Amino acid sequence: MASTKTTVTIPAPTAWPLVAALGLTLAFAGFLTTWLVGIAGGVLCVLGFVGWFKDRFPQELECTQQVEPQHMPSVVASTKTAHMQHPHHRAMLPLEIHRAPSGIIGGIAGGTAMLLVAIIGALIMHGSPWYPFNIMSASIMPSITQEALSTFNLTSVIVALGIHATLSVCIGLVYGVVLPLLPKHPILLGALIIPFIWSFLLYTLMSTLNPVLDASVNWWWFIFAQIVFGFVAGFVVSKSERINTLQFKSFAERAGIEKGKQ
Repeated sequence: MASTKTTVTIPAPTAWPLVAALGLTLAFAGFLTTWLVGIAGGVLCVLGFVGWFKDRFPQELECTQQVEPQHMPSVVASTKTAHMQHPHHRAMLPLEIHRAPSGIIGGIAGGTAMLLVAIIGALIMHGSPWYPFNIMSASIMPSITQEALSTFNLTSVIVALGIHATLSVCIGLVYGVVLPLLPKHPILLGALIIPFIWSFLLYTLMSTLNPVLDASVNWWWFIFAQIVFGFVAGFVVSKSERINTLQFKSFAERAGIEKGKQ
């Protein structure tokens, strides 16, 4: 039996979003090239958004599309399996995550281990345990000079500990989110991947953020300290308790709305 053809109304296609996107790209490219490119991008961006807006308001442009109903649905193959408790849809990974306190504790443990490694390296290479504290605080304390890096400065120590503790806790929280997404051996991967990315970013930005650190740091020892941080933080976080994600809970449960008693 032949199927019955019908039509549906859909929004009319428009190229204005592409014009707006191109203009926005050129506008930002103007910061890296020349002001003429930025002006041209700004004009294209405005024209694109105006044209896009006129296609949608006050009345949306529409067109009709002829469709033919399918009596036999297509078979969709997937390598992902459905969750046992909710077989009607596929599971979104990760199924479990670590609690926030686990990331905080892992960050503190990793930061402590990294600080000990930095102090040992400073004693070996510079003969002073205060060298890493002065280098870290030099990013916000321009009064610290190259000659004063090996001397004790109480303000510098307090500032460095505050910066180090804040960064360690933040990165520990990242470990709590990222490690459940990694495949096998999360401790090993967490000790290599994230420290490598973090060290690379610092290496490229350090000449601008902290010239004293860029000129004084031993980058091989710095990377080693980062790996120690990643291994300790990854071990503490990966061994902590996991909780189920909220993807299988109802909207009311996710929003914190308590159902009334019946």
